[in-house]
This record gives sequence, C-alpha cells and structure tokens, in this order.
Amino acid sequence: MRLLCSDEARKELISAGLLDRPGNTVLLLGMAEASAAQAALVTRDVFGASTDSRLEPHTAEFFDALAHAPALQWVHTYASGLDRPIYRALQSRGVTVTNSAGSNAATVAQTALGGFLYFARALHVARAQQDARTWRSLKHKDIRALDRLDALIVGWGEIGKTLGRYLDALGVHCRVLRQHGEQVSEGWPTATYAAFDTWVADADWVFFVCPLSESTRRLFHQGTIAHLKAERPLNVVNVSRGAVIDNAALQTAHDAGLVRHAYLDVFETEPLATDDPLWKVDDFLLSPHMAGTADGNRAAVIQRFLKQLAERNSAPDRTHRADT
Repeated sequence: MRLLCSDEARKELISAGLLDRPGNTVLLLGMAEASAAQAALVTRDVFGASTDSRLEPHTAEFFDALAHAPALQWVHTYASGLDRPIYRALQSRGVTVTNSAGSNAATVAQTALGGFLYFARALHVARAQQDARTWRSLKHKDIRALDRLDALIVGWGEIGKTLGRYLDALGVHCRVLRQHGEQVSEGWPTATYAAFDTWVADADWVFFVCPLSESTRRLFHQGTIAHLKAERPLNVVNVSRGAVIDNAALQTAHDAGLVRHAYLDVFETEPLATDDPLWKVDDFLLSPHMAGTADGNRAAVIQRFLKQLAERNSAPDRTHRADT
C-alpha cells in the first residue's frame, strides 16, 4: 500500500513501528509522490490553522493531491466528523474515508464540562469581580445545585457518551437526542433530533456534541425561540460544529432573556470576524475551536490509524464512522 502522509506523520508512524511489522506492505509517500497514493493519512498538522472556509496553502496542496490521486482508495483523518467538502468529494468517487471518532472524546467532553461549570458555578462572576477588584459574596439562591439541573445532550457518539458520564457523576439529570432515537443504555429519555424544539423547552442546559448533517444543521434556529421560557432561561454549550446553531437566533434569544449563558467553541465561519457581535456578549464564553486540543491526541490518532490499517487488511470493507 502506497500511503501519503505528512513528514511529521511519517516520523510518528516509523516510531510506532509500522515499517518493522511482520509482512508490512506499506510504502510511505511524500508530496512529491502523491499522485501514486493508494491511501492517505490526514493528521492535524496537515490541516494546521486552516478552517472550513479558509485553507492554508499547505492544506490546499495536500487536499488537491488527494483529489488528483487516481489510485486512491482509502483516506483516514484525525478528525471526528466527515462533513468537510474534501471528504464528501472523495466519498462521492468511491474512496473510503474513515475517522478518528473517540480518540479525543474525553478531551472534548472535558472542555464542554469546563464551559458548563464556568457558568453553572458562577466562576464568571468571580472573574468579573476580580477584574473590578470587588468582593461581593453570592447568595445561595444565586447558584443552583448541579443535581437540580436538567441537561439535554444533542449527539450520542463517543463525546456525547463521555459527557453523559461526567454529568451523571455530578448528579445532573440527562436526556438525549440522537440520529435514530434509539434508547440509550443509561435509561435516560431519548428521541431523534426532530424533537429538539420540544425538548429544549424543559432543559436548563443544552450540549451540542453532534456531527453536522442535514438533521442537525441550524438545529437551534429562529423558530426555537418560541419554545424557550423566560422563567427558565436556557444555557448553551457547543463543541460540535458551528452550523448547528444560528448565532443570530442565539443572540436574539439572549437579548430577550431566553438564553442566559453560552460557551461556544465552534463557529460557522472561522476565525470569527473581529466585528462579530458575539464578541461583545458578556454572558458568552468563546474559544478558538480548541475543545479537542491536548498533548496526547496525535499519538491517539496514530494508534487509531494503525488499528484501522490492521482491520482493513483483515476486512477491507470495514470502516469506522462517527456514531450520531
């Protein structure tokens, strides 16, 4: 198998012992030999600082090589989702595209939990007081106990499942929306994404941890606002894809007192424009698409790729897709 990968990935694959394995048939290719590739490994360094709407030159070069490799049969990506245009284009021509769903699930879930706790435990208030050098004790009624909160988890892949375990350990009451609505093993109420507008009305927090698809695009939209309650304002966490939320609708809901806080790690257009009104919302916490960032991720992706390679060699039609 002729495998196209970055220079960094080449070093990591060699260090992981790929070329020393009995019966190894993998030949590692660089960009100069890209047209001969039968398979490709897209690691995080390939994507670099690129976004869905703006590719760095080295990313565009790598993706162009994939698009023009006539013998390409399989691409494995570091990402969890397969919604990027390059992956859809490859799939449309019969190339198998596999992902690394689950390799950073704990990291993303922990980041989502951090955004939740930042607001739920009023740490944002402490930060504001520190900035103002003001000391004001909070009353018990100002902070709700976690075991009195209801959460709606949107998406039930590895990230959603991990987040569910974290929230359950804190006593938070959980409900789940997923692609086909199968009952989750935890016994929590479960439905399809189509129930979002109805179910969100009874949630204190909604966590978006779902893939982007036609079922989840603009899941939070202008029509959602009519289902929200001023006496029970919603709080939002999004670590999935920016396009699952209509940000204009989110801000309208906030301005109307129907959404209180939001932690947003992803945006439909990245980087977020400097004049975007979201920057000015004091009740929102924004981060630069960093929920899955941690120092152990690259090694986890390499191991996931090697596992996929072994499975593909033993069962060529097997693929690993994101659970929704």
